[in-house]
Amino acid sequence: MASITRDRARRATLSEPRIVGIGASAGGVEALSSFFDAMPADSACAFVIILHLDPTRESQMARVLSSHTEMPVLQVKDEMRIMPNHVYVIAPDYDLEVGGGVLHLMKPSETRGHRKPVDVLFRSLARDQGDQSIAIVLSGNGTNGTDGLKDIRAEGGLILAQSPDTAKFDGMPSSAIAADLVDYILAPAKMPEALLTFLNHRRVALPGEPLATTDAHTAYREILEILQTRDGHDFKSYKLSTLSRRIQRRPNLKDMKTLDEYADLLRNDPVEVAALVKDLLINVTSFFRDPEAWKTLQEKAIEPIIANRENRSPIRVWTPSCSTGEEAYSIAMLVTERAEAAGKQFDLKVFATDARESNLQKARNGIYPEAALSGFPPERLRRFFDKTDGSYQVKKDLRNLLVFAPQNLLSDPPFSRMDLISCRNLLIYLEADAQKKIITLAHFALRDKGYLFLGNAETIGRHDNIFETISKKWRIYRKIGPMRHDILNFPSLRGTSKPRPPNERVTFLESNTSVGDVARRALLEHYAPASVLIDGNAGVLYYHGQTGDYLEQPTGEPTKDLIAMARHGLAAKLRGAVQEAMDGNKRVTTSARVRYEGTSRPVTIIVTPLTVALGDGDRLLVSFEQTPSALTQSTTDRRDSQQGANDVHDLQEELTAVRFRLQNTIEHLETTNEELKASNEETTSMNEELQSTNEELETSKEELQSFNEELNTINSQLQHKIVELEDVTNDLNNLLTGSEVATLFLDNKFCIKWFSPTTRELFDLVSSDIGRPVSHFARKFSDDNLLPDAEQVLTKLSTIEAEVSADSGRWYLRRMLPYRTQDNHIAGVVITFNDITDQKHATDAVHDARIYSEAVIETIRQPLLVLTADLRVKSANRAFYGQFRARQRDTEGQPIDALGNGQWAIPRLQALLKEVLSKNQFVEDFEVEHDFRDIGRRCMMLNARKLVRKGHSEELIVLAIEDVSELRERENAMQ
Repeated sequence: MASITRDRARRATLSEPRIVGIGASAGGVEALSSFFDAMPADSACAFVIILHLDPTRESQMARVLSSHTEMPVLQVKDEMRIMPNHVYVIAPDYDLEVGGGVLHLMKPSETRGHRKPVDVLFRSLARDQGDQSIAIVLSGNGTNGTDGLKDIRAEGGLILAQSPDTAKFDGMPSSAIAADLVDYILAPAKMPEALLTFLNHRRVALPGEPLATTDAHTAYREILEILQTRDGHDFKSYKLSTLSRRIQRRPNLKDMKTLDEYADLLRNDPVEVAALVKDLLINVTSFFRDPEAWKTLQEKAIEPIIANRENRSPIRVWTPSCSTGEEAYSIAMLVTERAEAAGKQFDLKVFATDARESNLQKARNGIYPEAALSGFPPERLRRFFDKTDGSYQVKKDLRNLLVFAPQNLLSDPPFSRMDLISCRNLLIYLEADAQKKIITLAHFALRDKGYLFLGNAETIGRHDNIFETISKKWRIYRKIGPMRHDILNFPSLRGTSKPRPPNERVTFLESNTSVGDVARRALLEHYAPASVLIDGNAGVLYYHGQTGDYLEQPTGEPTKDLIAMARHGLAAKLRGAVQEAMDGNKRVTTSARVRYEGTSRPVTIIVTPLTVALGDGDRLLVSFEQTPSALTQSTTDRRDSQQGANDVHDLQEELTAVRFRLQNTIEHLETTNEELKASNEETTSMNEELQSTNEELETSKEELQSFNEELNTINSQLQHKIVELEDVTNDLNNLLTGSEVATLFLDNKFCIKWFSPTTRELFDLVSSDIGRPVSHFARKFSDDNLLPDAEQVLTKLSTIEAEVSADSGRWYLRRMLPYRTQDNHIAGVVITFNDITDQKHATDAVHDARIYSEAVIETIRQPLLVLTADLRVKSANRAFYGQFRARQRDTEGQPIDALGNGQWAIPRLQALLKEVLSKNQFVEDFEVEHDFRDIGRRCMMLNARKLVRKGHSEELIVLAIEDVSELRERENAMQ
């Protein structure tokens, strides 16, 4: 782990992060959660996630995944810069591409249910990152992502897929695995370890730096020699730069540090040899790849061939390096469609060759996933393919137009008399000499004015003297001039030998041959008649002896048909004897005369069914024995004449029998044809209806599958949301229980929606009472306005509070307010009951004390004032108002110095009152003589004290006023 940490730190210094594209669908949320739980937050990677999301709903995926990783998880916005150690989640109703370190959002071109957003991401990742691209396929339905992985595989990137047994839905990973595109098949939790190991390999961590080795060039050549020796493939003509990049990839996957170490592995591991050969034989193809190129090929090559070719004449096409056959089938479909449009029929034959037998086997089977045909028009799909178990299989009519054969274009002889050769994206991987060789071979293989179709990055080089350019952009060329032997380097035939002289004795004796075998061979050569071994269709399997006196190859193409090779005079007898021997499973002997080199000689034909099976089907041995001649020449001539007459008679009888059988056969055939025609018409009609129904079902299935994937994604998000809601509910329940606040939720019809446990002190409620009207339950408190207040809350959307007393003697503050949803919808009423018993008792005590105090104050006959800290009148008793003839409204709240037009504005009094507040002092017997309005001059004795109230911060002063005017008058009178 120490080395991984060092390499990770080095990689983090690079300007651009390693981008990892992740595709998932149904069940992908669980797989992504497991992946990021195990993925370190400091890998210097950026993770771009594609999911099938409902385009009509806001995605919660970023929030869901953020709880499984310390990396920031963001929903993608257009033109967002990609940063290392970040996770980016696609936005709903968009396709997403990567380019130049920026994420680009695009509106999908396909309708909902037919979109392939994972393919879009993977293709852009391959274009942008090349051999540094990394793709991961997780749980999901369908084949989304498989086509995009082909581009990543072509660039030499890394591909991981979730093991199907761990996937909730294994459609997407299984499709990638079946396409033979995946490097690692792992559970999501195991993927980070494999990913980090690959990322921290020397070549990957520092792109462009070769693996450690004593001599890289020598090591590469040594590896190529091992491949040629162990597997038979010669890659010496391939560009070393291309090969080295792909060779280095394999040690990365095996976590090897040197090429020498990897070469040792190849010497001892045939499985790794096969894996490396598969990587080097670049397998990148698809139906109608580069549609614009195929449109140009149709207009400038295929249509001219069809227009200039006579009806029912042959058209020959060759697709070397055909891979798994998509390109070959594409040409066959295109030629068939254009021929039907022109109203012509041709003997079309497409020769498709490749160096890998596994590719040819897939091409022969003609079975392709739905993703491979995603862009096909419905008419073409219905015309050439049958739907089978989630895949499509080429129809027999189209399959019969193609011949698949193994061939190495650099070492095996080419075909000839071709009208079109499609050799796309092969030359770019080869050295200049190999490219020149293939171009000259193509010139040899094409008929006059035949067409050559190359890839976008390929040209004919300096061979413009033997090809003319038809489309420079799409690399379509036409042959000019006759075949040039001076430029042709024709591959030698493998396994050929020099012809031997006619009289040379052939020696069959090998060093380990026994004497008995030599004797048996000699006896067969001298005494066994000329014979041939045939199968049930009269096809020759083996020749023995001098059969040239009886058999010869007819003009035209070579044949193995025994009847076709029979010399004059033998065909009829041979046919009859072979048929009789097969029907009766018995040995048949017949005589005939063979005419050869102007003479007629008798011959005995013996047909023997073999009882020992040498293979599948019937086997018969046909022997030819020449009849010995012991008569004189004249006798021979008479016998020849008689035999000739007999032959004519036999032939006439045979001809009559054949005509009779032929007539019966024709009548039977006509009857059968009529029945078959009627059956065929019915079958065609039913087939059309079934095809129409099948297309509708397929369309519905694709849409339902897409909707199902979206629903699964939403379901995963909702499950995560449910967990969160459960946590929030638990928190709220504990909060309400701990607060001891009785809470009751009612709906718009005043039925119970929810209640807290404390509510049972006021209502006899159980869980099953939810949904019942609250009016059905007896209350343990007095509140006649409960339902009227609830109606008012719903009507006016106001809050109503009231104090209610319970039967238990406790008091509650009943608070009622509207129940509002998150979207501000009124869904009922919330009622809370707060226990205010202690506050109620305290309030009552205060109230009683206040009444008591007021009663005492009102009983006192002396005037009293209660002043605030700023010397304003808070209250006065009736004695004050009566004695000073003042009104309450003119007194309360007024400063003391403003009473009675300033008659209390006595500076010494104000100073003393302030000292009472600040120093907790009191004023006692402060005498004031003053002229008061309405009562005249009076002498007043004032006493003041600070009023201290527990629990109150407001400071008050009690001022008592005693009228001592009469006392002073008596004192003065006495004096």
